[in-house]
Amino acid sequence: MDRCFPRHFRERNRISPPPSQLFATSAASRRAPAGLCMLIRLMMSIMRRHFRSKESYDAEKTTRDMLPKFLEARGFVDVLDERKKSGAAQQQILRAIDDRGQPAALWVRLCWRQSRARKRNRVSSAAQLLAKVKCRAWISTLQKRLDRARRDGITHLLLVQRVGKVIEHAAAIPLMSVIPVWKAQRDKSSELILLGKLGNRKKNHNMNGVSPTLWLKDSSAPEIGAMLWRHKGVRDLARLPELPPQFQRMMSHDSMDDLPALDYGLLGADGAPRVARITSGVKRDPKVRKAVLDRSKGACERVSCPIGRRYSGFLDVHHILGAQKSDRLWNCVALCPNCHRDAHAAPNRSQINATLLRFAFKFR
Repeated sequence: MDRCFPRHFRERNRISPPPSQLFATSAASRRAPAGLCMLIRLMMSIMRRHFRSKESYDAEKTTRDMLPKFLEARGFVDVLDERKKSGAAQQQILRAIDDRGQPAALWVRLCWRQSRARKRNRVSSAAQLLAKVKCRAWISTLQKRLDRARRDGITHLLLVQRVGKVIEHAAAIPLMSVIPVWKAQRDKSSELILLGKLGNRKKNHNMNGVSPTLWLKDSSAPEIGAMLWRHKGVRDLARLPELPPQFQRMMSHDSMDDLPALDYGLLGADGAPRVARITSGVKRDPKVRKAVLDRSKGACERVSCPIGRRYSGFLDVHHILGAQKSDRLWNCVALCPNCHRDAHAAPNRSQINATLLRFAFKFR
């Protein structure tokens, strides 16, 4: 290569050192001093952009802490909050008996919310399902994550949006519906972009860089959010009626004096003398009992029970939260003897009473 640049030409044009020396470096010259390496690492750590602030992590914790009470206020019982640290963030699973009396395990994903006046008051709310997909394999990567969640007993994905002190949206999506909803939103976004209805936007809503994303709302494209809310099985738990504060955390079985029990003191004797006995109980209004029995028309009010009788005295009046808590019409149901026993003694009595309370509360 030096032959291309004669010596007198190099000297005249001050090309030094020769080009060949530019490419000939020894192993010692390629090795940076240790002090320089430490300086470079320090500068890189200082210049590194922090993706999330401390305020962001604090806001995440606040939202996650609100969710158990949020569910209990809407008829969920036996709520178990499971959390696992993932770096500086958290993963959260909420296991409970839902307002319909069915076991539920909710995989929680928190939504970001943006409100920008400079973009014509655009308001959007969405959540990333994964940090990234592998090799642009959107469906297969997402399916693997859902399969792992299913093995962990997860039944629903819960997308949560908090605004201030209020849970604005809590979209419970059946696990089997996550990919169909994602595909529906993706296809709708592509259609709107193709038709030029999103202005200069060229990026698909649901293919956020390398992160599959679901949208609760986007005021500039309301059709995107509608693809989620219209999907079969998707519910916004924030729209469920909220139980009165005095009824929350009280979903336990009734006081046993509401359930007639066999008096074993009467067994094994004939002609035994009578003895005086002092008992105590909870005062009940006979008008409430009569109103509940009239309402039932002789049939058990447990939805899954078809049993009924025409004669009086067959049905019991069950106080769902206990007679000592409330002797009101919306705390009572008429039950056949079998269902009354179930409400007190069955292993799933919490689920049974949650369903009964939901039914009785219609008469409040």
